[in-house]
Amino acid sequence: MQGQDEEGGASSFIVKRKVQITGGSTYIVSLPKEWAKALNIDKGSEVLLELNPEGWIRLRSPNSASRSVERVTEVLLRPNLSDAVLSMQIISAYLAGYDTINIKFDTQMAEAAERIANFVRTKTIGLELLEESNDQLTLKTVVDLTSISAHTAVENMIRVVKSMITDLSDVIEGLKQRDLLDAMIRRDDIVDKLYLYIFKQLNLALQGLMSPKELGMNALAEAINLYTMVKSLERIADQVVSIAQWLLDYNGQLTPEIRQLFDKVKLSVLSSIDLINTLSQEQILLMYESLHREAVWVAELYSKARASGCANECYPIFDGARRIVAQTIDLLEAMMGLNALRSLENRRAFAA
Repeated sequence: MQGQDEEGGASSFIVKRKVQITGGSTYIVSLPKEWAKALNIDKGSEVLLELNPEGWIRLRSPNSASRSVERVTEVLLRPNLSDAVLSMQIISAYLAGYDTINIKFDTQMAEAAERIANFVRTKTIGLELLEESNDQLTLKTVVDLTSISAHTAVENMIRVVKSMITDLSDVIEGLKQRDLLDAMIRRDDIVDKLYLYIFKQLNLALQGLMSPKELGMNALAEAINLYTMVKSLERIADQVVSIAQWLLDYNGQLTPEIRQLFDKVKLSVLSSIDLINTLSQEQILLMYESLHREAVWVAELYSKARASGCANECYPIFDGARRIVAQTIDLLEAMMGLNALRSLENRRAFAA
Protein backbone atom coordinates (compact mmCIF):
# COMPACT_ATOMS: atom_id res chain seq x y z
CA MET A 1 0.00 0.00 0.00
CA GLN A 2 1.41 3.36 -0.91
CA GLY A 3 0.46 6.69 0.60
CA GLN A 4 -2.90 8.29 1.23
CA ASP A 5 -3.01 11.72 -0.35
CA GLU A 6 -5.64 14.09 -1.62
CA GLU A 7 -4.44 14.33 -5.21
CA GLY A 8 -3.01 10.88 -5.75
CA GLY A 9 -0.42 10.07 -8.33
CA ALA A 10 0.47 7.47 -10.87
CA SER A 11 2.33 5.53 -8.19
CA SER A 12 -0.41 5.80 -5.51
CA PHE A 13 -2.52 2.70 -4.89
CA ILE A 14 -4.96 4.44 -2.52
CA VAL A 15 -6.28 7.99 -2.55
CA LYS A 16 -8.81 9.71 -0.34
CA ARG A 17 -11.83 11.35 -1.96
CA LYS A 18 -15.00 13.05 -0.66
CA VAL A 19 -18.34 11.82 -1.96
CA GLN A 20 -20.44 14.58 -3.49
CA ILE A 21 -24.02 14.76 -4.72
CA THR A 22 -25.11 16.05 -8.08
CA GLY A 23 -28.65 16.49 -9.33
CA GLY A 24 -29.96 15.87 -5.84
CA SER A 25 -29.83 12.06 -6.11
CA THR A 26 -26.56 10.92 -7.73
CA TYR A 27 -23.42 10.32 -5.67
CA ILE A 28 -20.15 11.07 -7.47
CA VAL A 29 -16.45 10.54 -6.69
CA SER A 30 -13.61 12.06 -8.73
CA LEU A 31 -10.99 9.86 -10.35
CA PRO A 32 -7.29 10.86 -10.25
CA LYS A 33 -6.14 12.10 -13.64
CA GLU A 34 -3.11 9.78 -13.69
CA TRP A 35 -5.32 6.76 -13.07
CA ALA A 36 -7.67 7.75 -15.89
CA LYS A 37 -4.73 8.07 -18.28
CA ALA A 38 -3.35 4.69 -17.22
CA LEU A 39 -6.72 3.07 -18.01
CA ASN A 40 -7.29 5.07 -21.22
CA ILE A 41 -10.37 6.72 -19.72
CA ASP A 42 -11.33 10.10 -21.15
CA LYS A 43 -14.31 12.43 -21.01
CA GLY A 44 -17.37 10.53 -22.19
CA SER A 45 -15.75 7.10 -21.71
CA GLU A 46 -17.82 4.33 -20.23
CA VAL A 47 -16.51 2.45 -17.20
CA LEU A 48 -17.56 -0.73 -15.43
CA LEU A 49 -18.40 -0.65 -11.71
CA GLU A 50 -18.57 -3.86 -9.69
CA LEU A 51 -20.01 -3.98 -6.16
CA ASN A 52 -18.34 -6.71 -4.11
CA PRO A 53 -20.02 -8.41 -1.12
CA GLU A 54 -16.95 -7.62 1.01
CA GLY A 55 -17.86 -3.93 0.78
CA TRP A 56 -15.60 -2.55 -1.94
CA ILE A 57 -16.26 -1.18 -5.41
CA ARG A 58 -14.04 -2.03 -8.37
CA LEU A 59 -13.85 0.35 -11.33
CA ARG A 60 -12.32 -0.59 -14.65
CA SER A 61 -12.51 0.40 -18.27
CA PRO A 62 -14.34 -2.04 -20.58
CA ASN A 63 -11.10 -2.56 -22.50
CA SER A 64 -9.25 -3.69 -19.39
CA ALA A 65 -11.77 -6.49 -18.87
CA SER A 66 -10.26 -8.37 -21.78
CA ARG A 67 -6.68 -8.06 -20.44
CA SER A 68 -5.61 -6.67 -23.80
CA VAL A 69 -2.01 -6.13 -22.63
CA GLU A 70 -0.13 -9.36 -23.26
CA ARG A 71 1.98 -10.66 -20.40
CA VAL A 72 5.27 -12.09 -21.62
CA THR A 73 8.07 -13.75 -19.65
CA GLU A 74 11.26 -15.66 -20.37
CA VAL A 75 12.39 -18.91 -18.77
CA LEU A 76 16.03 -19.94 -19.12
CA LEU A 77 16.66 -23.70 -19.09
CA ARG A 78 19.93 -24.45 -17.33
CA PRO A 79 21.67 -27.80 -17.89
CA ASN A 80 22.48 -28.32 -14.20
CA LEU A 81 18.78 -28.54 -13.23
CA SER A 82 16.47 -31.55 -13.45
CA ASP A 83 13.48 -31.82 -15.78
CA ALA A 84 11.17 -31.55 -12.76
CA VAL A 85 12.67 -28.20 -11.69
CA LEU A 86 12.68 -26.81 -15.23
CA SER A 87 9.07 -27.91 -15.79
CA MET A 88 8.00 -26.23 -12.58
CA GLN A 89 9.61 -22.96 -13.72
CA ILE A 90 7.37 -22.97 -16.77
CA ILE A 91 4.26 -24.08 -14.91
CA SER A 92 4.82 -21.36 -12.29
CA ALA A 93 4.86 -18.74 -15.05
CA TYR A 94 1.64 -20.21 -16.46
CA LEU A 95 -0.02 -20.10 -13.03
CA ALA A 96 1.10 -16.51 -12.44
CA GLY A 97 -0.92 -15.45 -15.47
CA TYR A 98 1.61 -15.00 -18.25
CA ASP A 99 0.12 -15.26 -21.73
CA THR A 100 3.41 -15.99 -23.52
CA ILE A 101 6.34 -17.98 -22.12
CA ASN A 102 9.57 -17.88 -24.11
CA ILE A 103 11.78 -20.83 -23.23
CA LYS A 104 15.45 -20.06 -23.88
CA PHE A 105 18.18 -22.73 -23.94
CA ASP A 106 21.57 -23.67 -25.34
CA THR A 107 21.43 -25.60 -28.60
CA GLN A 108 22.76 -28.68 -26.79
CA MET A 109 19.55 -28.70 -24.72
CA ALA A 110 17.15 -28.61 -27.67
CA GLU A 111 15.97 -32.19 -27.15
CA ALA A 112 15.49 -31.66 -23.39
CA ALA A 113 13.62 -28.40 -24.02
CA GLU A 114 11.18 -30.10 -26.37
CA ARG A 115 10.67 -32.93 -23.88
CA ILE A 116 9.98 -30.48 -21.04
CA ALA A 117 7.64 -28.35 -23.16
CA ASN A 118 5.63 -31.43 -24.16
CA PHE A 119 5.39 -32.54 -20.52
CA VAL A 120 4.14 -29.10 -19.44
CA ARG A 121 1.49 -29.19 -22.17
CA THR A 122 0.16 -32.49 -20.77
CA LYS A 123 -0.30 -30.80 -17.38
CA THR A 124 -1.95 -27.55 -18.47
CA ILE A 125 -5.07 -26.42 -20.31
CA GLY A 126 -4.63 -24.12 -23.29
CA LEU A 127 -0.84 -23.82 -23.25
CA GLU A 128 0.36 -24.57 -26.78
CA LEU A 129 3.68 -24.51 -28.64
CA LEU A 130 3.37 -21.83 -31.33
CA GLU A 131 6.98 -20.98 -32.23
CA GLU A 132 10.20 -22.97 -32.32
CA SER A 133 13.85 -22.28 -33.19
CA ASN A 134 17.19 -23.90 -32.38
CA ASP A 135 17.47 -22.00 -29.07
CA GLN A 136 13.91 -20.96 -28.15
CA LEU A 137 10.41 -22.40 -27.79
CA THR A 138 7.37 -20.17 -27.36
CA LEU A 139 4.35 -21.38 -25.42
CA LYS A 140 1.18 -19.31 -25.51
CA THR A 141 -2.10 -19.53 -23.61
CA VAL A 142 -4.71 -19.92 -26.33
CA VAL A 143 -7.79 -20.55 -24.16
CA ASP A 144 -10.12 -17.90 -22.75
CA LEU A 145 -9.90 -18.52 -19.02
CA THR A 146 -13.54 -17.48 -18.56
CA SER A 147 -14.75 -20.16 -20.98
CA ILE A 148 -14.78 -22.74 -18.16
CA SER A 149 -15.84 -21.46 -14.76
CA ALA A 150 -14.12 -22.70 -11.62
CA HIS A 151 -17.41 -24.36 -10.66
CA THR A 152 -17.51 -26.33 -13.93
CA ALA A 153 -13.83 -27.28 -13.62
CA VAL A 154 -14.43 -28.56 -10.07
CA GLU A 155 -17.40 -30.61 -11.32
CA ASN A 156 -15.16 -32.20 -13.94
CA MET A 157 -12.48 -32.92 -11.32
CA ILE A 158 -15.07 -34.59 -9.11
CA ARG A 159 -16.23 -36.92 -11.88
CA VAL A 160 -12.68 -37.96 -12.83
CA VAL A 161 -11.48 -38.49 -9.24
CA LYS A 162 -14.60 -40.53 -8.37
CA SER A 163 -14.11 -42.73 -11.44
CA MET A 164 -10.47 -43.31 -10.48
CA ILE A 165 -11.37 -44.32 -6.92
CA THR A 166 -14.19 -46.61 -8.10
CA ASP A 167 -12.02 -48.35 -10.71
CA LEU A 168 -9.17 -48.87 -8.26
CA SER A 169 -11.56 -50.33 -5.71
CA ASP A 170 -13.03 -52.69 -8.34
CA VAL A 171 -9.54 -53.96 -9.20
CA ILE A 172 -8.66 -54.46 -5.53
CA GLU A 173 -11.90 -56.36 -4.95
CA GLY A 174 -11.28 -58.51 -8.03
CA LEU A 175 -14.30 -57.17 -9.92
CA LYS A 176 -12.17 -55.83 -12.80
CA GLN A 177 -8.89 -56.83 -14.41
CA ARG A 178 -5.59 -55.09 -13.66
CA ASP A 179 -5.22 -53.90 -17.25
CA LEU A 180 -7.74 -51.18 -16.26
CA LEU A 181 -5.06 -49.58 -14.07
CA ASP A 182 -3.00 -48.08 -16.90
CA ALA A 183 -5.98 -46.15 -18.29
CA MET A 184 -6.93 -45.07 -14.79
CA ILE A 185 -3.42 -43.73 -14.11
CA ARG A 186 -3.54 -41.67 -17.32
CA ARG A 187 -6.68 -39.96 -16.05
CA ASP A 188 -4.55 -38.26 -13.43
CA ASP A 189 -3.27 -35.93 -16.18
CA ILE A 190 -6.85 -34.62 -16.53
CA VAL A 191 -7.03 -34.00 -12.78
CA ASP A 192 -3.71 -32.13 -12.88
CA LYS A 193 -4.84 -30.00 -15.82
CA LEU A 194 -8.07 -28.98 -14.11
CA TYR A 195 -6.29 -28.30 -10.81
CA LEU A 196 -3.72 -26.02 -12.46
CA TYR A 197 -6.43 -24.31 -14.55
CA ILE A 198 -8.41 -23.43 -11.41
CA PHE A 199 -5.18 -22.38 -9.64
CA LYS A 200 -4.42 -19.97 -12.50
CA GLN A 201 -7.96 -18.57 -12.47
CA LEU A 202 -7.73 -17.90 -8.74
CA ASN A 203 -4.34 -16.20 -9.22
CA LEU A 204 -5.84 -13.88 -11.83
CA ALA A 205 -8.83 -13.13 -9.60
CA LEU A 206 -6.54 -12.23 -6.70
CA GLN A 207 -4.64 -9.90 -9.05
CA GLY A 208 -7.92 -8.21 -10.00
CA LEU A 209 -7.74 -9.49 -13.59
CA MET A 210 -10.84 -11.68 -13.27
CA SER A 211 -13.93 -11.13 -11.17
CA PRO A 212 -15.22 -13.74 -8.69
CA LYS A 213 -18.44 -13.95 -10.72
CA GLU A 214 -16.47 -14.94 -13.82
CA LEU A 215 -15.13 -17.90 -11.83
CA GLY A 216 -18.53 -18.90 -10.45
CA MET A 217 -17.68 -17.63 -6.95
CA ASN A 218 -19.94 -15.41 -4.87
CA ALA A 219 -16.99 -13.44 -3.49
CA LEU A 220 -13.21 -13.32 -3.70
CA ALA A 221 -12.96 -14.52 -0.09
CA GLU A 222 -14.05 -17.97 -1.29
CA ALA A 223 -10.74 -18.40 -3.13
CA ILE A 224 -8.86 -19.93 -0.16
CA ASN A 225 -11.44 -22.61 0.54
CA LEU A 226 -11.94 -23.32 -3.15
CA TYR A 227 -8.19 -23.79 -3.61
CA THR A 228 -8.00 -26.13 -0.59
CA MET A 229 -10.84 -28.21 -2.02
CA VAL A 230 -9.25 -28.69 -5.44
CA LYS A 231 -5.83 -29.31 -3.91
CA SER A 232 -7.34 -32.04 -1.72
CA LEU A 233 -8.98 -33.64 -4.76
CA GLU A 234 -5.66 -33.51 -6.63
CA ARG A 235 -3.81 -35.14 -3.72
CA ILE A 236 -6.46 -37.87 -3.40
CA ALA A 237 -5.98 -38.65 -7.10
CA ASP A 238 -2.19 -38.80 -6.58
CA GLN A 239 -2.62 -41.41 -3.83
CA VAL A 240 -4.94 -43.47 -6.00
CA VAL A 241 -2.28 -43.44 -8.73
CA SER A 242 0.41 -44.45 -6.23
CA ILE A 243 -1.61 -47.52 -5.15
CA ALA A 244 -2.43 -48.39 -8.78
CA GLN A 245 1.24 -48.25 -9.80
CA TRP A 246 2.13 -50.59 -6.93
CA LEU A 247 -0.62 -53.02 -7.95
CA LEU A 248 0.77 -53.19 -11.49
CA ASP A 249 3.98 -54.70 -10.08
CA TYR A 250 2.34 -56.81 -7.35
CA ASN A 251 1.83 -60.47 -8.18
CA GLY A 252 0.49 -61.68 -4.86
CA GLN A 253 -3.06 -62.17 -3.63
CA LEU A 254 -4.72 -59.40 -1.62
CA THR A 255 -6.21 -60.49 1.68
CA PRO A 256 -9.94 -60.08 2.50
CA GLU A 257 -8.94 -57.45 5.09
CA ILE A 258 -7.26 -55.35 2.41
CA ARG A 259 -10.34 -55.58 0.21
CA GLN A 260 -12.61 -54.65 3.10
CA LEU A 261 -10.32 -51.75 3.98
CA PHE A 262 -10.38 -50.13 0.57
CA ASP A 263 -14.08 -50.76 -0.01
CA LYS A 264 -14.93 -48.91 3.20
CA VAL A 265 -12.53 -46.07 2.39
CA LYS A 266 -14.01 -45.81 -1.12
CA LEU A 267 -17.56 -45.44 0.18
CA SER A 268 -16.58 -42.76 2.71
CA VAL A 269 -14.49 -40.76 0.24
CA LEU A 270 -17.14 -40.85 -2.51
CA SER A 271 -19.84 -39.77 -0.02
CA SER A 272 -17.61 -36.91 1.16
CA ILE A 273 -16.85 -35.71 -2.37
CA ASP A 274 -20.57 -35.69 -3.19
CA LEU A 275 -21.10 -33.14 -0.41
CA ILE A 276 -19.25 -30.51 -2.48
CA ASN A 277 -22.45 -30.02 -4.46
CA THR A 278 -24.67 -29.50 -1.42
CA LEU A 279 -22.37 -28.05 1.27
CA SER A 280 -24.87 -29.35 3.80
CA GLN A 281 -23.40 -28.37 7.16
CA GLU A 282 -25.09 -31.21 9.06
CA GLN A 283 -23.93 -33.86 6.59
CA ILE A 284 -20.41 -32.43 6.46
CA LEU A 285 -20.13 -32.56 10.26
CA LEU A 286 -21.43 -36.15 10.40
CA MET A 287 -19.01 -37.28 7.71
CA TYR A 288 -16.16 -35.39 9.35
CA GLU A 289 -16.72 -37.28 12.60
CA SER A 290 -17.09 -40.57 10.74
CA LEU A 291 -13.81 -40.10 8.86
CA HIS A 292 -11.91 -39.39 12.06
CA ARG A 293 -13.17 -42.72 13.41
CA GLU A 294 -12.23 -44.36 10.14
CA ALA A 295 -8.68 -43.01 10.40
CA VAL A 296 -8.37 -44.76 13.77
CA TRP A 297 -9.83 -47.96 12.29
CA VAL A 298 -7.28 -47.95 9.44
CA ALA A 299 -4.46 -47.57 11.97
CA GLU A 300 -5.83 -50.46 14.08
CA LEU A 301 -6.22 -52.67 11.01
CA TYR A 302 -2.62 -51.97 10.07
CA SER A 303 -1.49 -52.99 13.56
CA LYS A 304 -3.31 -56.32 13.18
CA ALA A 305 -1.73 -56.81 9.77
CA ARG A 306 1.72 -56.27 11.25
CA ALA A 307 1.00 -58.97 13.82
CA SER A 308 0.01 -61.40 11.04
CA GLY A 309 3.11 -60.62 9.00
CA CYS A 310 1.47 -59.14 5.88
CA ALA A 311 1.91 -55.48 6.78
CA ASN A 312 5.17 -54.93 4.92
CA GLU A 313 3.90 -56.64 1.80
CA CYS A 314 0.68 -54.61 1.64
CA TYR A 315 1.99 -51.37 3.18
CA PRO A 316 1.39 -49.25 0.03
CA ILE A 317 -2.35 -49.88 0.22
CA PHE A 318 -2.50 -49.23 3.97
CA ASP A 319 -0.44 -46.06 3.63
CA GLY A 320 -2.38 -44.90 0.59
CA ALA A 321 -5.71 -45.49 2.29
CA ARG A 322 -4.52 -43.60 5.37
CA ARG A 323 -3.43 -40.63 3.26
CA ILE A 324 -6.64 -40.63 1.23
CA VAL A 325 -8.69 -40.48 4.44
CA ALA A 326 -6.52 -37.63 5.77
CA GLN A 327 -6.85 -35.66 2.54
CA THR A 328 -10.61 -36.21 2.51
CA ILE A 329 -10.72 -34.75 6.02
CA ASP A 330 -8.92 -31.68 4.61
CA LEU A 331 -11.55 -31.56 1.87
CA LEU A 332 -14.36 -31.56 4.42
CA GLU A 333 -12.67 -28.81 6.43
CA ALA A 334 -12.54 -26.65 3.29
CA MET A 335 -16.23 -27.37 2.68
CA MET A 336 -17.07 -26.30 6.24
CA GLY A 337 -15.11 -23.10 5.73
CA LEU A 338 -16.92 -22.38 2.46
CA ASN A 339 -20.28 -23.12 4.08
CA ALA A 340 -19.56 -20.70 6.94
CA LEU A 341 -18.34 -18.04 4.53
CA ARG A 342 -21.44 -18.24 2.36
CA SER A 343 -23.63 -18.09 5.44
CA LEU A 344 -21.85 -14.87 6.40
CA GLU A 345 -22.27 -13.51 2.88
CA ASN A 346 -26.01 -14.25 3.02
CA ARG A 347 -26.34 -12.39 6.34
CA ARG A 348 -24.56 -9.38 4.88
CA ALA A 349 -26.86 -9.42 1.86
CA PHE A 350 -29.94 -9.71 4.06
CA ALA A 351 -28.75 -6.89 6.34
CA ALA A 352 -28.16 -4.66 3.32
